[in-house]
Amino acid sequence: MNQHTVLNNVLNNYAKAVEVGAYDSKLLGLGSKCDSVRQYWEDRYTRYVLSPPIRRLLERKRAEDRGIRIMDLGCGAGEGWNILTTLPRTSPTLDAQFSSLMNGSDIEFYKGVDISPAMIGKAESIHAHHDQTQFMVADLDEGLPIESGVAPFDLYYSSYGSLSHLSDDSLGRLVADICQNMGDRAIFVADLLGRYSYEWPCYWGEVQGKSDMQTYSMSYLYPPDKRNTDSVERFPIRYWGGEELDRFLRVIAEKMNVKVGEFHLCDRSILVGRHTDTAEFNPEASPLRSAINSLHAQDVRTDLSTLIFDYQPHPKHPHINRFYQNLQSAWNALVYGCMESLDMWRKPEKLLSEPPIEHPPIVLDSIRILRRLIHQAPNLHFDDPRANLIEPQLAYLLRNLEWNFQQGLGTSHGLLAIYEFRR
Repeated sequence: MNQHTVLNNVLNNYAKAVEVGAYDSKLLGLGSKCDSVRQYWEDRYTRYVLSPPIRRLLERKRAEDRGIRIMDLGCGAGEGWNILTTLPRTSPTLDAQFSSLMNGSDIEFYKGVDISPAMIGKAESIHAHHDQTQFMVADLDEGLPIESGVAPFDLYYSSYGSLSHLSDDSLGRLVADICQNMGDRAIFVADLLGRYSYEWPCYWGEVQGKSDMQTYSMSYLYPPDKRNTDSVERFPIRYWGGEELDRFLRVIAEKMNVKVGEFHLCDRSILVGRHTDTAEFNPEASPLRSAINSLHAQDVRTDLSTLIFDYQPHPKHPHINRFYQNLQSAWNALVYGCMESLDMWRKPEKLLSEPPIEHPPIVLDSIRILRRLIHQAPNLHFDDPRANLIEPQLAYLLRNLEWNFQQGLGTSHGLLAIYEFRR
């Protein structure tokens, strides 16, 4: 069975999942494809990172009295539309509700392309009421699907690791096509799998020129007793480090006489990637994603010791080791700080005391927040204040910690790259 057949099988399964509501937030379970980590960590971070460059693009297009032209690369069921039309304008406050930076009226044209006919069919069904959308089956291995005479696109967007299915040659051809067909400016959003995720240290080998593609597995979609069976889809994927991706894109841009303007490399889901739960590629990995999902679950109390991260250093990557060891120290300090604070809840004088000063400022601030919340919890009307108040807040504070520690090294399940190309 070749790679395209396997990939089509995976995407067909996704299309079936959409039919039964896997993308409906009202039907989600802890282990579903759209679990709490996907909703509250991954998609929120994507929106957070994308908002500033899209805001500037919107301002330019509005000044020209034009909408944005978007091509969604590997669009699936058209989830990119949902992400892009729910970018936050500003952070919500107690007196201001959430408002979107961009809505459908700001989009002049949205074209989604995907290799799977089943996913394209589902996208057409979901977005039938959006007149400015068009979806087509296309293989990005063959380059950018552009018809002659079509106006340039402003945003070339990908999500959920879709471009990691491409080899170096195919991705290089795709980026070169974007540079050749763009107008004066274009934003390129590449969503890839991070090379240095703790999910797969077996793939952290030294990069010598082009990197071989390595096996990826969809076993996280299966029950634990079926993850090692032949029914699990496995296929080759390209894993990227931040520095190697930056070099790769800049070489292509230079060859095409295109300049790189503003750019961002961001790590998303550093300790909570899908395969932390399966330990398929790293037997030492702890199921931290399940633990974080449990923190978000209503009326479920989590064993907080399952959140402790035990990093095993890699013999050949000292700079990656330093990153993980620093994150481990801060992450575990926050978890232990929460456990200690919960033990203090009957001793308000201790809850109001200062946490140990040796912690980094972000950890100190987080522990202070938890202590104040625990101190007030008995006066608040929650059926289970620990499960429904303290634990979700701990999840958000750990998310904030991960966001602040990320360095775009590729130390995450998802490496998000946002590049502005200019003539």
